[in-house]
Formats: sequence, C-alpha cells, structure tokens
Amino acid sequence: MITNLQEKFLTDEQGNRIAVVLDIAVYEKLLEDLDEFYCEKAYEQSVKETEPEIEAGNHLTLEEFIKQREEE
Repeated sequence: MITNLQEKFLTDEQGNRIAVVLDIAVYEKLLEDLDEFYCEKAYEQSVKETEPEIEAGNHLTLEEFIKQREEE
C-alpha cells in the first residue's frame, strides 16, 4: 500500500484540480497494487462459483485431467 504519494495537482484558470502528477515509481506501484487487487477479487469470485461443484464431487484432479487429455 502506498502511503506517501507526493502528488502534485495541475489546475485550470479557476483553480480547479484537473490532473495529478505522480512520481513514476509511485504510479507503477499503484498499477501493481491495482492488479493485485483485481487478481484477488477474481480468485474470490472463482472460488465462490466453483465451491458448490467441488463440494458435490463434480470435479477432476490435475492428474485426472492430464490423463484424460492424453487419452484424447
């Protein structure tokens, strides 16, 4: 998590903030954190969607999947 952004704001003639300038390292860290956040959310969603099937025994192990692919 980034705690020290050290952002700079660009303003229009009325003094309204219209853009932000960040250090490139801070920007890249923000992108990395955002990607990690979305990966975690996607994982949580996939667990929620597949949990009922797994609990019902409706799944293949990796070994079973590989064996099945080799037989095709």
